[in-house]
This record gives sequence, structure tokens and C-alpha cells, in this order.
Amino acid sequence: MSIFKKALFTICLLFCSFHVLSAKPNLKAEDTYISPNNYKSGTQSERIQKAINDAKKTTGKVVIPRYDAVTKTSVWLIDQAILLPNDFELELNNCKIKLSDRCRDNFIRSANAGLGIKDIAPLKNIKVIGVGNVLLEGANNPRSTGDHNKTLSLNPDGFGQSYGTDAGKPNENQKGGWRNHAIIFAYVDGFQISGITLKDYHGHGLVMERSTNGVVKDITFDVRQAVNVAGTEKQILNQDGMGVRFGCKNIIISNIKGKSGDDFINIGLTDTGVEAGKENVNVVSGSIYAGEKDNISNIYLQNWQDFYSISHRAIRIMPVGKLRISNVFIENMIISPLSKKGLEAEYAENIKGLFVRNLVSNFQVKAKGITEASFRDIFYTGEGAAIDIQQSDNVVVDNVRNIKK
Repeated sequence: MSIFKKALFTICLLFCSFHVLSAKPNLKAEDTYISPNNYKSGTQSERIQKAINDAKKTTGKVVIPRYDAVTKTSVWLIDQAILLPNDFELELNNCKIKLSDRCRDNFIRSANAGLGIKDIAPLKNIKVIGVGNVLLEGANNPRSTGDHNKTLSLNPDGFGQSYGTDAGKPNENQKGGWRNHAIIFAYVDGFQISGITLKDYHGHGLVMERSTNGVVKDITFDVRQAVNVAGTEKQILNQDGMGVRFGCKNIIISNIKGKSGDDFINIGLTDTGVEAGKENVNVVSGSIYAGEKDNISNIYLQNWQDFYSISHRAIRIMPVGKLRISNVFIENMIISPLSKKGLEAEYAENIKGLFVRNLVSNFQVKAKGITEASFRDIFYTGEGAAIDIQQSDNVVVDNVRNIKK
């Protein structure tokens, strides 16, 4: 079977699975969810998690509303990650959730993973649905920022340092890592994340690890690689948009916009030999390649609007080492000329099935060495050649045009 027929077959299966995932029972409104406003004691984080723990046994759904009726505020200030279990829906309804200055954790994480958890039990059917205007915003004065390669500093300078008030403190980790990411789903089968703006988060925005059969849509990224603390700009490094990591399969990512610091999306991962649950690593589920099951396949990037990276690539595909990536579909995309770079596929000999169609970009498409791919209807507004690709029987290049500004 050709790669094109295989891809069509996979699409059919994928959309069937999404239809099942989206089905909802016909329940009365008052019976469908629990609100953290039902709980009168505890911090905002504790009340949210209490609602989730109780809903897990009953409705399977929590709604965080715009207004916290207990603290009389329209900001939900959280000290720790919101942990989501199996078969669960979290609705964010016109609300603002902000990390407190005490928080060194994610906004939201699948409940199966975390610090010290080496063996991660798979979860299924988790939804995070934003309704109306939903904002997740980083701390005013964060304890830690950046990825696992960054050292915390109160006055960061250069590529290796990122701001954090934990810098120099005894018994506090002096590196960044996965605890700085906004949302992490690890080992989740069947998921949806939609309708959210992620602003000034501390590491990466949305990270999917070894997760399958998912939909991500209507997400906006808004970062600037800095935070203003008492009138002084402090450097925050990384702030990638999305990470699609080891083992991800059958994921549609659509209607995405905004700006990232590092790569807007990065598909792939480097095996650094660090197991799950460790702190100085970019993925909570571990960065050890476990063979074929950790390969990435059937990733669909669709209908992205004027998106860009401040300092790196708009789209990066990187099957490093033994990792293999197959069937990545990129269509109906406008990469803003404000981006540092455009679409780049590295280690392209490890990619089988890269399909690019209807792309507007000011940057050369780079996929040198790829052997099974298709590039169609690409409008290039930059200088020089539009693509760095060798056409062959298995690499189709059609209607690629240089368009003058």
C-alpha cells in the first residue's frame, strides 16, 4: 500500500474515533457539573481540585466560572497544577487562571504523571474546553522559567540563563524543566484541548507526550520571552508553543495563532536518557526512546492563522537518533513574516510521509534529504529559492511560486 493510501485510511479511522469522543449524554444542566464555588474553604487551588475529585465520582465534569464567589475576584490564582483524571471534562468558562508567585508547577496536567512518578498509568478521554474568553497567564514574579537546559538567575543574561526567584536558594532545583510548561498531557488516549489563550507561561505552552487520538483547536499563544519585575525586564527563555513528543499518534491540531518564543511547534524529541518523574528533563514521561511504540505518526496541522516564533522556527520536525516520524500533514497555513524562521524538517531521512499544501511563508521550506513527501501550492514571499528539497519519484513538488511582496 502506498504512503498516500495509508494516510487516507488513517484519516478515516481518526475521524471516526473523534466522533465517538465528542458524544455527550443527554443530562439536565444542573446534574452535569460541579463548580469550585460549591466549596467555601481552602485556597482556590484546593477548591478546584476538591471539585475535580468529587466530580470524578459523580458528574465527570467541573466548570470553572468567570467569578470566584468565595474570594470575590475574577482571577483564579493557583499554587499548583490542576490534575485531571480519566473520563473527565474541565470547562473553563470565560475565566482567567493565573499562576501565583508561589507556584512552580503547570497550569494543568494529566493526573497520572508528576514529580517522582516513574511508572505512568495510561488515562483516557480527557477534555479541557474553553468557552468564551479564557486566559491562562503566568506569574507576575515566577519562581522558575525555561527548559531543563537553562539555569535560573535573578539577572539572566545570554542563552543559558532564565529568570526565576528560586535562583540561588538552597534545596531548590536550579534548572528549568517540565514543571514550567503550561499544559501537559502524558499517556492520554482520547483527548481535546480547545478555546484557550496561553499568555506569558514559564516554559512550553502545550506539551503532548505519548498521547493518542486527540484534538487541539482554537489555541492562541502570547509570549515575549520576558517578564517585567518591579519595572525591570527579566529574560525568560524557551516559551515554545507546542511540543508533540515521543509516542504521539493521531492528533489533529487546528485553528492556532499567536506568537511563541522558541519553536512555535516542535514535533520530536531527543533521547537524553532521563526516566519519567525526574525534574531536569523537558518531558514528565521521560526522554528515553523505547522503540517503535515511541515513534510519532499521523499528526495533522490545519488552518493556522498568521503565527510565528520570535526567535526560532514556526514549524520544526526533528526525528533525532532512532526516533521515526510518519505522516505529518501541514495545510492551509500562513506563517507571519515576523517569524525568525519558517518550516524546517531536520533529520529528514527519518521522516516518511510529509504532506505540505497551501502554505504562505516568507521563509524557505527546508526538508533536505527527505525521500517520501509532497509539497503543493506554496506561495513564497522571501528571497531566493522557495524550497530546499530534491524532487524525485517519491517527492512531489507542484505549484511552488515565488511571489513578490
